[in-house]
Amino acid sequence: MTNLIGVLGGMGPDATITYLSMVVENTQASTDQEHVDLDCVMHCSIPDRTAYILDRSQPSPLPDLIQDIQTLGERGATAIAIPCNTAHYFFEELQAASPVPVLNMLELAVDSLRERYPEARTVCVLGTRGTAQTGVYAPAVEKAGLTLVDVSEEGQKLVDTVIFDRVKAGIPTEHSLYSDMLAEGMASGADALILACTELSVPERQIEHDFPTLDALVSLARATVVTAGKQLKPAL
Repeated sequence: MTNLIGVLGGMGPDATITYLSMVVENTQASTDQEHVDLDCVMHCSIPDRTAYILDRSQPSPLPDLIQDIQTLGERGATAIAIPCNTAHYFFEELQAASPVPVLNMLELAVDSLRERYPEARTVCVLGTRGTAQTGVYAPAVEKAGLTLVDVSEEGQKLVDTVIFDRVKAGIPTEHSLYSDMLAEGMASGADALILACTELSVPERQIEHDFPTLDALVSLARATVVTAGKQLKPAL
């Protein structure tokens, strides 16, 4: 069975391109026809999710998110993927407004982490301040029997620098900066790290390291392949 997967992207654009590449890379295919059918809305002008979460006087992204999800449903999507962790703050509202299932990247990431690092008991989520301060990952982490630990303020500053001053600005992330960010995450007492901002997927694919990380975007990409009814490649 083949399904059309709707993608609500553009948050940010580079991360969406990375997600689309991940879907292709994780599909076991030798012909075009064996790949996933995708309908992507690249809506880069959606109001900033973090800005609204931290300051409710800022424009809300929710109306645009709902409109895009409904548009994808009208165009034939049978499920929807949103390659943006922070946008999952609105997950319940989006699922309620969607005519089709919305893949929950947060739950998918935690499930993947349990599978890859079964010995882990504590996890630190590295993402935007909106993701961190709202504790949007907490229900999924607690449901999995794990303990969520917070990154330090110094660590959050490093995360902010990588996301906003490097990836979103189109500037390559230095190896030392990325390693320092991961080290600060581990210093929180974590056994493993969830990369919970899709912008972090960009340097994660470019910089080699030995830290125990789990990229939420990879979990979403692999779930996309399965949901589309396509054959999944073995995990790397």
